[in-house]
Amino acid sequence: MPDRFPLHSPAREWPIPPMDKAAGWKASAFTWEMGELILQRIAEGESVRAITAHPAMPAYCTVFRWMQFVPEFGAAVAEVRGHLAQQRQALADAWRHARGRRRNGAGRREQVSAQALGRLLDAVRDGASVSAAVAEPGAPSFKALYSRVRKCPAFRAAFVDACEWRDIGLEAAREEALDGVFVTGIPAANAALRAIDGRRGRLRPKLYRRLRSGPSRTGDML
Repeated sequence: MPDRFPLHSPAREWPIPPMDKAAGWKASAFTWEMGELILQRIAEGESVRAITAHPAMPAYCTVFRWMQFVPEFGAAVAEVRGHLAQQRQALADAWRHARGRRRNGAGRREQVSAQALGRLLDAVRDGASVSAAVAEPGAPSFKALYSRVRKCPAFRAAFVDACEWRDIGLEAAREEALDGVFVTGIPAANAALRAIDGRRGRLRPKLYRRLRSGPSRTGDML
């Protein structure tokens, strides 16, 4: 960790290292100063979209590409995400035990293990739709999943994080389609873009919020 970063303050308040954003070919604009800042902000619970919103920070899909082409950075991001997921899962488990298990409409108890929820989040993070993820053997049902999303802030944060990383991959695919227009041709590139944008629309999850004056309603989506 660079010494100039003030460890006593939140990472979002740290100075942003300079980054070469000039046009033209370059091997990579990645630096470990920027990488360490991104890692710390992820570790503190910030989303990649929030981290990259500042104009001095790298673009949303640039971070994803760095994870692919700088193996050490990709491994570090995976380690931070894994540790953060464990923390969130511990909070989710504590919430579940505090509330106790409830019976579903048919009178049966649906028991969802932390391992099953973790596998579902991994599948979504790797590009799967929620429909495909819940169809896997041992996966929680839609009802159990969205009940946890609505009622458990820690799991909700982990679910949003998984969906966001999936979106980063689709954004990178979109940029690759644009970059390849001179090879594939405009019609093929447009078809690829339509397919990617259509998939992004179908994959957009329902994220419910709790009303200030009462219980959550399924019609209130973020």
